[in-house]
Amino acid sequence: MKMTVQSKFATVALLSIAAVPGSAQEIVKVPQSQATSVARPDDLFNLPPGQWHFAKRLWEGSEPCTPKACEAGYTSGDLVVSAEHSGEFVRIIAGHRSCASTGFSEVEVGKKPGKPTFGRVRKQVERVVKGVSKTCQLAVPDVPALDAAQLFPKPAGA
Repeated sequence: MKMTVQSKFATVALLSIAAVPGSAQEIVKVPQSQATSVARPDDLFNLPPGQWHFAKRLWEGSEPCTPKACEAGYTSGDLVVSAEHSGEFVRIIAGHRSCASTGFSEVEVGKKPGKPTFGRVRKQVERVVKGVSKTCQLAVPDVPALDAAQLFPKPAGA
């Protein structure tokens, strides 16, 4: 599906803003004018495919993650996934190269995330990829599990 100037709406799959375990996933079409802050992270298509990459901001380079900011990025070549930790939230965005739809979710992780939080983030990445694949009518690709703990490095000297 190719997006044209004549398109009035961009399809954005908003998947469970709070990521509550066991809750149903809702896919909503949002007008493009209301979805300006959510865009497929096309810069991640430039990463070596098949593995997760971590940096403070992948689009800026390979600066190491900090306790307050870290982005994980993955590409298969046709799919991109970004999981960005900022403050008390992790924002997950995914999209397929051949589809204009973008999957999006935020997970509240709090001030001291631990193993249960890392598991919720990892599962939410899977849900976002599954949701955007369904919206795009594409097979759900295999994505290696995200080691979400890497999004939360300990402060130096801790």
